[in-house]
Amino acid sequence: MDTRDRMEEVGKNIDKHGADHQDGKALLDDYITREEIWACTSCNACTEACPINIDPLAIIVDLRRYAVMEESIAPGSINAMLGNVENNGAPWKYSPADRLNWAQES
Repeated sequence: MDTRDRMEEVGKNIDKHGADHQDGKALLDDYITREEIWACTSCNACTEACPINIDPLAIIVDLRRYAVMEESIAPGSINAMLGNVENNGAPWKYSPADRLNWAQES
């Protein structure tokens, strides 16, 4: 619904001021909060329920991707996981050489 509201506002601004008009607002933060994009569980129920086949999950994933890749803003748990993936090749904090140590413990 927030995406629709933003699209309607942008359309009205284009009609009134022309295609190059910038109103200083953005979908993320002005219409959809960061808490909302990270609260989504990605269950896809919104896409299944949408009567006009809009894919809100794709919008949410793109907003998350933008926040992480372009702005470097993400919750601490996600930053920790991404750091572990970068350093260890997996979301866990253990090095690849230590991953099977649990199997050798008795």
